[in-house]
Order: sequence, then C-alpha cells, then structure tokens
Amino acid sequence: MGGNGHFRVTLSLRREPNAGPVFCKQESEKRFRQCKTVKLSAQATYRLDISFKPPQVLQGLAIGGKEVDAIEKARDGTACAYSAYHSTKGVEVSARGQREDLQIAMNVLGSGKLTTCLQIKYYKSGDQSHCEFGSRLHCIELDCSSVEGRLVMVDKETYTKTGMAS
Repeated sequence: MGGNGHFRVTLSLRREPNAGPVFCKQESEKRFRQCKTVKLSAQATYRLDISFKPPQVLQGLAIGGKEVDAIEKARDGTACAYSAYHSTKGVEVSARGQREDLQIAMNVLGSGKLTTCLQIKYYKSGDQSHCEFGSRLHCIELDCSSVEGRLVMVDKETYTKTGMAS
C-alpha cells in the first residue's frame, strides 16, 4: 500500500436479487469511445464487487456520480473485497446506436483517486433477448499504479468473459 505502489482491482457486476449475470459485447465499429459495451437493464439493482490485490483501504466510492456505501466483505494478507449497490431506477433506456458512460470513482487510502468508466447500453426492464445477448461478463481487471499517493493510473484494463450466451 502507499505511494508509487502497484495493485490490481477486480470489478464484478451482478444483477440483484439473485446475483444474475451481466453481459457485454465487443463493438464491431469504431463509432463508440470504447470497444466493449456492458449491457444493463433500466429499473434494476446491481451489486458491484470490488477486490484489491494486495489489500487496500477503500475510503469512498461513487458510481455514476452518486456516493454509495461500500461494505468490506473480506480481508486477509493477500487481498480484500468490498460490495456496493448501484440502482438503474429512473435511468432512460439507451437510444439505438447510443452508449452511456458509467463512471466508477474510488478513493484509495495512501494511493489516491482511481477513476474508470464503463461504456453502457441500458435496455428496457424486461428485454432479456437483447440485454442477455453476448458474452457473460465475469469481471473487469484493472492493473493500477499510484502516482505519489494522489492519483491512481490504470495501466491495463482486461475484460474477462465466461463463455457465450445462448
């Protein structure tokens, strides 16, 4: 922990209440800012699990510009894990060909502020045929380094998928 340190952050999104899978797709054209799109339902609740290797202290978390409570779930000498909830109630369904940015900002004690942004497409609440098409998103791994304890740089971002949806 501390300044000039390297650590890995793993982000995992699950749909609540049953820890349902979240899907993502590889974009085929360069018309969007990012090459991966995470698919979420409007009017739903998602659990965001965040793990740090080696362990860090998460002092604050904002999802989509809203401060949320992050509860520490586990900690040992090699890693720690937190959970938080993100609601899409009141979110507009994305128009055809549009993507939204979902910023995730973390204040990490001794390392600084870590910000990442997911490219999201929001679907109607009951639209499983589109929202659950693509690859199951297992997690997003961020290899990070702290710059003088003030700012965390994401050196590498990796989307890990678990098979194709049927």
